[in-house]
Amino acid sequence: MRFTKMHGVGNDFLIFDPGEVEGIDLPALARRSCDRHFGVGADGILVPTPTCDADLEMVYFNSDGSSSEMCGNGLRCLARYARDYELVERDALTIATGAGIKKVILSPDGSSRVDMGPPELGSEARSGGLRLLRVSMGNPHAVTFLRDPKELEALDLRAIGPPVENDPLFPQGTNVEFVHVRSTHEVRMRIWERGAGETLASGSGSCAAAVATLATGQAESPVNVHLDGGVVRIDWAGGGEPVYMTGPAEYVCEGELLG
Repeated sequence: MRFTKMHGVGNDFLIFDPGEVEGIDLPALARRSCDRHFGVGADGILVPTPTCDADLEMVYFNSDGSSSEMCGNGLRCLARYARDYELVERDALTIATGAGIKKVILSPDGSSRVDMGPPELGSEARSGGLRLLRVSMGNPHAVTFLRDPKELEALDLRAIGPPVENDPLFPQGTNVEFVHVRSTHEVRMRIWERGAGETLASGSGSCAAAVATLATGQAESPVNVHLDGGVVRIDWAGGGEPVYMTGPAEYVCEGELLG
């Protein structure tokens, strides 16, 4: 099975052509190919699938084999892949996801701007000793703020993340964002991603972090979200307006998965 590996600010994916994986158990493929010791290594797999509802559909599985409704960085990678591999012929395309159809506009440098749709702000929750704000970007997020930047960097997410991700307060599990507000337009975020663990970046997580920061009056749009793998820009006018995410999508390699 041939694959293309891409990343969006360090959030990495293996993209398989649907013809390569026809009849394959995709959750098992994700677990095997994403393993960083016995496989290629990635946070998840993407399969661009034909659909009548949009230019293409994004089928996504996390590295543990679980499916997810949405993956913002994956959207940008899949959009660039689709254009470069001539699955689409336009720089503006629509991609069907489990969280609805998303519009993507590609730039000549390979970056893109994604209309992520309006967010849904939920109630506050407490889990693992943390005060969390629920935000849905079509998939569940729980955002907590830390005033001390050193405290944020010192967090052991492998210890803190799983109890919150799997708390019964979140029936579908949740992504967990740890955020420090640096200035009016700059925030620092680390993430524990549902189904993948700690990752270098998350597109939908960046949107959730920015929305929570803006909704609580701690920043102004646009918000630059600084992640371990790079920076993405989030624009949101508030209320029921859509969230726009702008960031890069880069190629890593191509190869063939054996066995």
